[in-house]
Amino acid sequence: MVLPTMAKGKGPLMSQLKKLLVDLGQDAELAARYEKDPEQVMGEYGLTGEEMSAMLDRDLDKLKKLSGLDNLKSNGNVQAHLP
Repeated sequence: MVLPTMAKGKGPLMSQLKKLLVDLGQDAELAARYEKDPEQVMGEYGLTGEEMSAMLDRDLDKLKKLSGLDNLKSNGNVQAHLP
């Protein structure tokens, strides 16, 4: 089981889904790996089946609900775009 982690400057606990979305928006290498093998990357982050399905379906409404992020965008991949 993967536990929520601390994110630098992001407050207390961050879910693994939220962490992945933020990381995809900030890490070009991770985004490229995700494009090639999304299941592998999501597995590394310990996402649940529901989270993986929402990511693969690019279901922004469901991802917003599951992650708590309101600023999600998609350019083929779903990412959190932080100010």
